[in-house]
Amino acid sequence: MASDHYTLSKKDCNEMKNGILYLLKVADQNWKAMESNAEETTDHLEHIEKIKWSIDVAANYTTIYEAFCDKK
Repeated sequence: MASDHYTLSKKDCNEMKNGILYLLKVADQNWKAMESNAEETTDHLEHIEKIKWSIDVAANYTTIYEAFCDKK
């Protein structure tokens, strides 16, 4: 496994963690905005797409974080 041989710097890991938290905040903000729009409207659908995107990217970065960041 790659993580046995390489660990990202603490600075890079902190930046990645902050990015993950930011993406989750974006998803939450869009969730709240989506709820205030009628279903099937353009705004409602745009918020759904932003939620999907931000959660997918956060999940991908979480996988990288778990593989390459020292959790000690």
